[in-house]
Amino acid sequence: MRLSKIGYPLSMLAALLTILLNIIWTLVSGSSRDFVTIAGVLMFALASTLHAYTRFGSQFAIRLLATVLPLTLAIEILGVSTGFPFGEYKYDMLRLGPTAAGVPFLIPFAWMMMIYPASLVAREFKQRPLLTVFIGGLLMATWDLFLDPQMVNEGYWTWFSAGSPVSEIPISNFLGWFTAASFVLWLTSKTIPENLWLSKQPSSYVAQAPYVSIMWVWLGSFLANIVPISPFLAQPLVAIQGFVGMGFVLIPWSRQRWSAR
Repeated sequence: MRLSKIGYPLSMLAALLTILLNIIWTLVSGSSRDFVTIAGVLMFALASTLHAYTRFGSQFAIRLLATVLPLTLAIEILGVSTGFPFGEYKYDMLRLGPTAAGVPFLIPFAWMMMIYPASLVAREFKQRPLLTVFIGGLLMATWDLFLDPQMVNEGYWTWFSAGSPVSEIPISNFLGWFTAASFVLWLTSKTIPENLWLSKQPSSYVAQAPYVSIMWVWLGSFLANIVPISPFLAQPLVAIQGFVGMGFVLIPWSRQRWSAR
């Protein structure tokens, strides 16, 4: 059986397994949590890649991977080496798998897993190319309002100010995320024909993996942070800022998508 015939069910399966791994993450600790973190990122990236392959074809998926993975690795290497564009930070060199120049190879897959659904949402919400770059960049940057506090608390990376570790996440990180993500989105729009992105979307439920994934990131992260009891994260400020930030795009997009059905 050709992959294109079962790609949507496989992408949805990978998305549901990602959700399961995210839930398991809250219940484990230590090296088990590190393993689940890595598995969750790779499973989410697989869901995005399978969907891209099935909906748009193998050349599209290859171009997307060939653009996003090396480009985001280069951006992250620049970031840890110079502090630009995010601020001064360092990754833990042991807990997220093999590294290159101070950056775990896992990190570009974390970019890939979200860049694809963010691109779909942005292009469906507003079909003007430059506006979709802005919307996608904003969606990626506001996702980090959830991600960064959680990962810093886990010790996966550490922020510095004047060479000393700090507990605060600098505003430069948000601006850097927006700038870097917008650049990646702009470049993918140049390397991948726009008419492909805007082709008619499939309506079957098993073809909705990217949308299930991004809504889970938004609502699941809100739930995980807002509940004040273990094993939840009990970070209400993080919950509210991430919910409002991502919701700035996802709420009107959801209404638009629902009304179009």
